[in-house]
Amino acid sequence: MSGITNTENAMETSKRNTPGPLVVASIIIVALVIISYFIIISFFPELFQAMPKGEAQPVK
Repeated sequence: MSGITNTENAMETSKRNTPGPLVVASIIIVALVIISYFIIISFFPELFQAMPKGEAQPVK
């Protein structure tokens, strides 16, 4: 006998590979930043107009 019982087998299969709390928190923060950006843009559409848009510049 190998010494592995059915209860040990059941315990092994019930383990779940869940992400850590830092990963979950960072995903939630990124989602909140994106949602807040769209809310700010809807209330203040001219707020980000002065930012550089990365337009192509001629080579000198």
